[in-house]
Amino acid sequence: MSVKRKSFSALALCVALIVLIVVSGVLDRQKTWVDMPYTLLSFENGRMLSTERGDDYGVMNAGPGLDLPAGEYRLKWIIAADGDNVIRITSENGAKITPVRLQLSAEKPALEAYFTIEEAAQGVGFEVSFEDGTRIDVQDMRLYSPMYRDHAFTFALALLSVWALYTLHLCGVLTPVRRGKLIFIGMAVLIASAPALKDTIGIGHDTTFHLVRLCNLADGLAHGHFPVRVGGFSYNGYGAITSVFYPDIFLYPSALLMNAGASVQYAVNLFFIAVNAASAASMYAAAKRIFREDWAAVCASILYTLSIYRVSDVFTRYAFGEMTAMVFLPLFLLGLYEVVLGDKRRWALLGVSAACIYLSHMLSTLICALTAAGVCVLFVVKMMRERRLAAIIKAACLAGPLCALQLVPFIQYSLQGIGAAELAKDPTHFAIAPAQLFLLGEGEMSMDPRDPSLATFALEIGLPLLMGAGLVLYMAAMAEKQEERNSFAVLLVAAGSFFALMATTMFPWGYVRVLTRGISDYLQFPWRFLMMTAVCFALAGGWGLAKFARGHGEQMAAAALCVAALCALPTITDETRNADYIAYGETVSPHLLYTEYTIPGTKTSPTKKQTLLLDGDVTVTDYRKRSTEAVMQVEAPQGGTVMLPMFGYDGYRAELNGEEIAWTLGENNRLKVEIPAGTQGELHVWFAGKLLWRAAEMVSLLAVLGLMVVCARRKKL
Repeated sequence: MSVKRKSFSALALCVALIVLIVVSGVLDRQKTWVDMPYTLLSFENGRMLSTERGDDYGVMNAGPGLDLPAGEYRLKWIIAADGDNVIRITSENGAKITPVRLQLSAEKPALEAYFTIEEAAQGVGFEVSFEDGTRIDVQDMRLYSPMYRDHAFTFALALLSVWALYTLHLCGVLTPVRRGKLIFIGMAVLIASAPALKDTIGIGHDTTFHLVRLCNLADGLAHGHFPVRVGGFSYNGYGAITSVFYPDIFLYPSALLMNAGASVQYAVNLFFIAVNAASAASMYAAAKRIFREDWAAVCASILYTLSIYRVSDVFTRYAFGEMTAMVFLPLFLLGLYEVVLGDKRRWALLGVSAACIYLSHMLSTLICALTAAGVCVLFVVKMMRERRLAAIIKAACLAGPLCALQLVPFIQYSLQGIGAAELAKDPTHFAIAPAQLFLLGEGEMSMDPRDPSLATFALEIGLPLLMGAGLVLYMAAMAEKQEERNSFAVLLVAAGSFFALMATTMFPWGYVRVLTRGISDYLQFPWRFLMMTAVCFALAGGWGLAKFARGHGEQMAAAALCVAALCALPTITDETRNADYIAYGETVSPHLLYTEYTIPGTKTSPTKKQTLLLDGDVTVTDYRKRSTEAVMQVEAPQGGTVMLPMFGYDGYRAELNGEEIAWTLGENNRLKVEIPAGTQGELHVWFAGKLLWRAAEMVSLLAVLGLMVVCARRKKL
C-alpha cells in the first residue's frame, strides 16, 4: 500500500471515530453544583421554617450567586412542605431566564425542572419562597450545567495529532534524530503549559478583560457576524467594538470552539497550550534558518518557550494579545534579518509576520516598528549599497493589504473620537529598577520606581537567557577568526541588552516623553521591551549553547531544558495553585467597570439594567433582543422615542415596517429611535456594519489568496 493510501486510510479511521464520539455524546460532561443549601445558599434562619414555631412567610435564602453562561440547566431538589411554594431564579444583571418560577409540590418533595438562561447571567441566585402551608424544609438542591464537549474535542485533537505524526513517519520526515529533537521541544511546551492542564481559569492581571473579549467575539460569531466588529456580550449586552481596537483574529478558533459546545475554561486553556507550542515552533524555525544548526534551533526553542517573561505573559498577566504577538516575533526578526542581511528575496516573510503581529497586538506592532527602524538606520549603508530598500517597501506593501480588514474600521472609529486615551501611562512611573532584571521569580524588594506593584510579578531576563547570552560572548571572544553567525549572535545580544535597558529607570523616559509630546505614553509599560530581550537572547543563546557543546548538542539541549524548567517552575507552580479562579461551568461577568473603546462620555454603571426606555406616546409589545439585534412591535398615535439597551455605534441600522429610519444617540450613548406619530408596526434594529469595511475585507482576502498562489508556484518551481 502506498504512503498516500496508508495516510488517507488512517485519516478516514480517525474522522469516523471522531464523528462517532461526537454524535454519541459518550464523552460529553457537565458541571454539577451539589449540596447547594450548604455551599451556595445562605439560610439566615435555618433551612427549615414553621409557622407553628412563629416563623414568617417570605424568602428563605439569598445565595452569593453564580456567573453562568447561556444554556439549558437542570435543577433538582428535595424540599419537604405541606403547602405549594416556589423557587424563584434571579440574576443581578437582569439576564433573561425562562421560567423564573419553579413550582414546589407538597405531594412530591423530590422534583426537578429545566430552565434556560438566554444570555450570560451575573449573580444567578435561587430563592426558596415560603408562601403556603405551615412548614418547609430544604433538604437538598443540585444544579446541573449544560453538556460540554471538552473531552470529545481533546479526543479529536489527540487522534489528529497521532495521524499527523504517523503521516510524517510514513513520509520519512520524522527520522529518529528528529523524533529526539521533537521530544525536547515537546517537554518544554508541556512544562510551560502546566497551568493550562486543569478545568479552571486563574484570575491574573487582565483575565477579566480578555475573557470578556473572547465571549464578545463568540457572541458575534454565534449571531452571524464575520468578521466580528461588535458583539452583544460586553457591558451586560449593550455591546462593544473591542474587536476593532484589540485585534482578535487568532481568537476565532477559541470562540468557534465555545460555540460548538466547549466550555470557556477549555477554550482558553487550549489557546494557551497552542500559543506555547506555536512559540516553540516559531523560534525553532527562525533559529534553524539563521544559524543553520539543528541543535542551536532546539536550544533556542527551549530557552524561548520557558523564558520567564513569556511564561508570565501567559499565566500571570493573561495578556492574550501580547502572548500571541510573541508567537510571531522570532519570524519577524528572521524576516528582518533576511531583508537587511540575508536573502532579500524572502521579503514576504517580513510582511506576513508584521501583519500577524499587528493582527495580534497593536502595541507590540509599535515596538516592532521601532525595532525595524533602528535596524534600518544601523545598516543603512549596506542596504543602500545592495539595493535592499525595495524589499522593505515590498514587505510594507504586503502587510498593508493583509491588515486592511482591521485597519479601516480602526481608523474610522478613531476619527470619531473612540479609543482608549485613558489607558496612556507615564513610562517613567512603570520603569523597573535594573536590579530586577536579575531576580529569580517574583518577590519583595526595595524599589526605585514609584509603582511598588512591579515587584509582585516576574519582570526579569532569567538565568537561562543570561547564560546563553554569556556563552555567545565567550565563544566570540575565544574565536580566532570571527564568522558571520558569531557576529550576528553578538549583535542579537547587544540588541537584547539595549531592550532590557529600555525597560529600566536608567533609560531617559522623561526626555522621550518630552520629545514625543506624550505619544510614548501609549506604550504604557517600558517593561514590555523585555519581550524583545527574550526573543533576541533566546535566538542568540541557542547558538551560543550549541557552539559551546562542541558536537554534543543533545547533552546541551537536555541541560538547557533542565535549567530553563527549574527557573520557570516557581512561576508556573504559583499560577497553577492560584486560589483566585473561574470555576468550571461558570463564566466571566458581562458587566465591565472600565470604559475603554466606548463612545466618549459613556458610563458603565447604568448598564447593570437592560431596560427599554420609552418617551412620549409609544407602546412596545413583543420585544425581543438578541445580541446586537432587536425586534419589537411599536404603536405611537402621537409619536415618541424608543431607547434600546445597546450602545449606538456607527454601523447600526433601523427599519420601521421595512423602511429605513434614522437613529441618534440617547442617554449614556444608547441607541435612540424617533417613532413618528401614527406609527403601528414592527421596529427592527441591527448592526449591519459599513460598506467600506466589506471592501477592506475583500482587499485582505485577495492579498491572502495572492500570497497562497505565489507560494504554490514557488513550491512547484
